[in-house]
Amino acid sequence: MKYLMLLFCILITIHSISQKTDPVFNNRIGHYEYSDCIKDDYIRSSGIRDTIAPSFTISHTINGDVTINVISDEDLFAGWVDEKDVWSVSNFDYWWLNTRLTKDNQNNIYAAIKLYEYSNPSSNFDMYKLNNNGNVLEEFNNWNGPASNPVIINNPSENIYIGQPTFDKEGVVDSNNKTYIFSGSGSIVFTKIDADGTVLIDGQTIITGANSWTNEIRTALDTDNKIYLVWSNDMHDITYAYSVDGGDTWSDKISLYLNTSQQLNKPQICCDNNNNVHIIWQQWTGSSNILTYMKLLPDGTISIDKSSLTQSNNQVWSPQMDIDEENNIHIIWAKSSQQITYAYYTKINGNLYGNGQSLSDDELTIIQENPFLFNENIRYPKCIVDEYMNIHTIFERGEYGCNHPKSVKYKKMNSVPLLGIECPDDSLIFVEMTGSGTQWEGTFTPPENGIYNARVSGSDIDGNTGVDYYQFELVNVDIPDNELLSDNIIFLLNYPNPFYNKTQITYYLINSGKTELVIFNISGQKIRTLINNNQSAGEHLVVWDGTDNSGRKVRQGIYFYQLKYDNNFSKPNKILLIK
Repeated sequence: MKYLMLLFCILITIHSISQKTDPVFNNRIGHYEYSDCIKDDYIRSSGIRDTIAPSFTISHTINGDVTINVISDEDLFAGWVDEKDVWSVSNFDYWWLNTRLTKDNQNNIYAAIKLYEYSNPSSNFDMYKLNNNGNVLEEFNNWNGPASNPVIINNPSENIYIGQPTFDKEGVVDSNNKTYIFSGSGSIVFTKIDADGTVLIDGQTIITGANSWTNEIRTALDTDNKIYLVWSNDMHDITYAYSVDGGDTWSDKISLYLNTSQQLNKPQICCDNNNNVHIIWQQWTGSSNILTYMKLLPDGTISIDKSSLTQSNNQVWSPQMDIDEENNIHIIWAKSSQQITYAYYTKINGNLYGNGQSLSDDELTIIQENPFLFNENIRYPKCIVDEYMNIHTIFERGEYGCNHPKSVKYKKMNSVPLLGIECPDDSLIFVEMTGSGTQWEGTFTPPENGIYNARVSGSDIDGNTGVDYYQFELVNVDIPDNELLSDNIIFLLNYPNPFYNKTQITYYLINSGKTELVIFNISGQKIRTLINNNQSAGEHLVVWDGTDNSGRKVRQGIYFYQLKYDNNFSKPNKILLIK
């Protein structure tokens, strides 16, 4: 057996609040070399919280495919968690509230809530910063952002546009930290803001005849900072336009779907990491509102033509969507428009290609129409998905109409524990882990040799999300002849070496047989027998903690270990113990 897999592996350990545990040695196969561990990095809920985010012990095995094994310090949970309060008012002098939702790159959540009332026509709104499980971290009352534009300037490289619910403004921030804001009725008005909040373009009309009814324009950016706008033109025409130069020039209006006999309202748009464009809208058929989906390729060609996502009469109203790193599209909507009693969630596969044709709901759908709120007076749910594929939503609760109590609630859906693999070519593989409680695993096929960075995330029943990172390298090598004994033993190096606490010795048996692994001091005296029994074929790992056969710690210095298999001895290997 001339070739085996060479695996370079680092174990990433998890901190408790102030302590770091010793590394736990993992199952591996092949020839190993090692480097220093990278630090673990995981989210803890900040601010007020009942629990701390889960932490993990990670290991892996390899047998062609690589399996990442995860043990959590508490049970992980997938599904909707209990809702939380964000905002409330005892007597609201307006029909409904209006809200906006976004997040930053630390997965904090930002919720904006309209303050406008008939008796108090304020242009301001309240803004709340929440942590990743919905607890309020900061409140900004009567807030309108810098220069009356709701740009959250966190740092020079990460501004956030939350939208302005009072004036129905929508916006995006590009990779250069410039913000693009759009609003209008009958025409589209454009504002451009620099990274420091300086207004570069102020209220410029860029498109006329845009939307004479719903007053709703939505926008998205692709990875090349190409700006897209979508709206319903006169209720019957899903229309879009784009700019490739930061808003200086714009394309003509482009009709995607015209139906003069049906109302086409409330479109939403997002771009995936391959620069495909995804659009949804609600479509009135004469008896019910259905949820309709369309996908465009980067050149504007239709990839998936208009496709219905709702088969039952759910009276889809005001759908919202966001897209995750795997290009799955997460959509929520409320049933009907006034006294709504249900809210629904669905998930579709954004990586599909329909060759310009429609696809059936069954082909597109990953999670079918799924109500997550029941028998409630709820309206206008908003949603975003974080980088761990958890879904966050806020929604209004309260009786429709003026002079009624109203509130804004938060609810989160934990993803199945997720394994994200960054491959040597910088591509990403996402694996939903299987398991239950505290023990989970995910298996993937490495496409090539090189360094792999794994990210494991999972959440507890309270919505706290824990994250940890793990790295290994996969290399095919020719095993030197002097590491083969009677075609049965491949004897590998120990790690770490030198060591001060414990070291791991790894070897591989081609066949089963009687095996003895011993430690000698520099005088040739046997001080510790680690293994002396029959062992099966395959990989074996043995840990020496620097003690002799009596359990006493030995002195620092040079030691040797040697493997005996069916009366064949390996060459002694040297270990240095330091104190």
